[in-house]
Amino acid sequence: MHPDTDDAVDRLEDARHVLHGSRGDSARKDVAYAAYVTLIVVGLYGFPVLRALLVAGDRAGMAAGLTSPWAMLIGALVVAALVLVAREAGRVRGPVVAPVPWVDLVVSSSVSRWAALRPWFGYSLFAVLFAGGLAGLLVGTSLWGAQVSGAWVVPVAVVGGLIVGLLAGAAWLLGQSRLSPPLPPTMPRVDEATPSRGLIHTRREVERLGLTELRTQAARSGRILGGVQAGDLRAVRLEAARPITRARSARLRHRGPVATIVARDLLGLRRTPTSGVVGVLLTAAAAGALGATLGSSAVPPMVGLLAGAVSFAGFSALSEGLRLEADTMGTPALFGLPPVRAALAHLVVPAANHLVVTAVVGTLSGRAAGAGLPDVLPWLVISSLLLCGSTLLAAYRGRPPTSQFSPVPSPQTVLMWYSFPALLSTLLIGGIVWGATHFPTSGMFVIATWVAPVWLLYVGLNRVQKENLAHRDV
Repeated sequence: MHPDTDDAVDRLEDARHVLHGSRGDSARKDVAYAAYVTLIVVGLYGFPVLRALLVAGDRAGMAAGLTSPWAMLIGALVVAALVLVAREAGRVRGPVVAPVPWVDLVVSSSVSRWAALRPWFGYSLFAVLFAGGLAGLLVGTSLWGAQVSGAWVVPVAVVGGLIVGLLAGAAWLLGQSRLSPPLPPTMPRVDEATPSRGLIHTRREVERLGLTELRTQAARSGRILGGVQAGDLRAVRLEAARPITRARSARLRHRGPVATIVARDLLGLRRTPTSGVVGVLLTAAAAGALGATLGSSAVPPMVGLLAGAVSFAGFSALSEGLRLEADTMGTPALFGLPPVRAALAHLVVPAANHLVVTAVVGTLSGRAAGAGLPDVLPWLVISSLLLCGSTLLAAYRGRPPTSQFSPVPSPQTVLMWYSFPALLSTLLIGGIVWGATHFPTSGMFVIATWVAPVWLLYVGLNRVQKENLAHRDV
């Protein structure tokens, strides 16, 4: 029997009626409401903030650099990075994730897999297109509102955002579908009435999704959602982590407490080389943006803020050893080091990598923008020191706080609790870069920029000691 016969379609409608009743699935209303709320938030907060950041910069220089080859090259690199990230995300949680009972009882039947999974694919496609179009609308209207460019930039940015969203969605689907074996040559791929070749390839990728991979991703998605709701970031990391398949035969030798911890972190990067490559690339990209922001007034201050966020992500990608040390807080020390010294030892590898990559790439980028070594290098070193403290706060943050009226933290509390270290480092790095371009010779500003990373490192080490004491018996 062909999977697209009227009997299969009727049985599929009967299954949906059993689940949702005569009123139908409410998922469309939920997705539309989420898009509506996102549009309001971006309009009320995103547009004014982004426009203010653009107004604070050199608008004439930004207008000239908007169509320069460097801007186009950076845009292409950003799009390529988004596509790669989307493909990797599809291997963990793809765009087509149906509940396990639906996979076992409906997808595994004779009903067309495309028809059974089409709603979830449609929601994800709408999400990526809406996100891309909204991002383009935000950037375009901000450039127009700040008088950096004319009104023509708005439709161009929206169309560009939609294209980027479509590319990211396609890579997201490919990342999930390539986990399953290819379809048999004799299996009917599509109907003869299918009009679009793009739709043919889309349906083919959805039909390729295997039952085992669909069950795995559905179960993993539920566990990740539960970890997020419970505020257990360690459980989320373990679910999203790939199994270790490299350097399994390598062994860790004793070289003294501190040297052994450093060697352990290096061995961890050998076994998970993707984390090391991602960390170095993100650090280099952030360093290039920081150097360009420090070297040219034509680069808007917003680039410094984005570089701070990307730099934190790169530093975190290389700090898995520190996070694992924080996860084992309260257990006997493996090498006999006190918790504070162990945390400092785990900072050696990510800090050294970030300092070297940032100093080299940021200095070259600053010199290309017309700035000298003394105008760029000190601020790059400060950014590395700031990230050491913020990463300690992120690794040893503990569980989200609760109130006396509710033992379960609210979603807003969990979001702020986990995003605070990244937000703090982003604001500090962006503020220092902005101040370095406006008050480079101010004595108070220079003193404050050196005191801030020392203070943040002290707060991070104090958090380490506090978490250690919290695990002791009273």
